[in-house]
Amino acid sequence: MRLSDIDLRLLRVFKAVAESGGFVKAQGALGINQPAISTHIANLEQRLNARLCNRGPQGFSLTTAGQEVLRETNAILDQLDAYAQRLEDIGTKSKHQLRIGVVDCTVSDPENPLPHAMAKVSERMPHLRTRIGVYDYLDCLTELRSGRLDLALVGLNHDGTVPQDLETVELYEEKSGLFCAPDHPCAQATSAEARLDALKKAKISAHSFLLNPISAALPVQLLDEGAEISQGNIEATAYLCHAGTHVGIMPLHFARQWTSTGRLIHLDEARYQTVSVFHAVRLKGKQADEPAEMLWRYLAENIV
Repeated sequence: MRLSDIDLRLLRVFKAVAESGGFVKAQGALGINQPAISTHIANLEQRLNARLCNRGPQGFSLTTAGQEVLRETNAILDQLDAYAQRLEDIGTKSKHQLRIGVVDCTVSDPENPLPHAMAKVSERMPHLRTRIGVYDYLDCLTELRSGRLDLALVGLNHDGTVPQDLETVELYEEKSGLFCAPDHPCAQATSAEARLDALKKAKISAHSFLLNPISAALPVQLLDEGAEISQGNIEATAYLCHAGTHVGIMPLHFARQWTSTGRLIHLDEARYQTVSVFHAVRLKGKQADEPAEMLWRYLAENIV
């Protein structure tokens, strides 16, 4: 078995669930809701072809296989984190550096204040070294907690819970909708009822931590996490939409470049919509370097 980025994310979810003592308790550490956690554990069990957890009226517990996977997971993740830290320590650190993590496809959102705030910091510190990385939501939290990021820009659902070890600044809202190719059956439907029926039969691609965000009547049929292709990011969803195989849940600002030319169709804008609230996040109680503190302050001041 070859470990992919998705496998590592699933293992980190499993580790949090095991160490928290259940799905509900893990919500605080992961910042995602219980249905999303359950889906990720189910995907990992499918990937490994083994039941890892007992869950039900009798409470949560790890199976024998789950205990073995947890031991291996701790060894793998500890080794990876130590290796990453050794790489980080190689060479001479810049006196002024800024390390930022973002989730994918946020730069095209005109509401995103991060580029403007970064420019203001650079004006004050012309020799500043800035490193920005695009990560999955969970990877942003992992990098923050390991000390390899100063802050991150992530989106949460309105009912999402922010992990207690993080300090947050709410920045803006990102609206997402359903999109498909013009020749997809959903685009060809002539009534709302026919479209709903087509959607129920469609393969729907959503980025990793959006679980049934549009409607409980629309089961989000996630791709097989064990496959070489995955839908762990929004750009992958866009590929599937253009190929005509899937309906995709994507941010409006990202999809606009194709809806404006008719290459993608926005389905029932008023009916199918979800909103993610974007936050700047950083670790509580950590002494921030001057550039990171300055960026945090600019982001807080630019809240509309």
